[in-house]
Amino acid sequence: MIQNYAVRRLTPLECERLQGAPDNWTAITYRGKPIADGPRYKMIGNSMAVPVMRWLGERIALIAGIMKGGA
Repeated sequence: MIQNYAVRRLTPLECERLQGAPDNWTAITYRGKPIADGPRYKMIGNSMAVPVMRWLGERIALIAGIMKGGA
């Protein structure tokens, strides 16, 4: 038996949530009109996941504090 499966593309909203951004963060207007999904995907793709960046920043601050106190 052969079955055809298709992978659904994630919506911009789903991509924003995966990156840790607020809902509709990239839903902006340009020249009075909402932008298309393509530029929204590009904005999301050029970003960094907020929770990951927060975690890295906290760890850098922790190590900096340890090194400053231990030196």
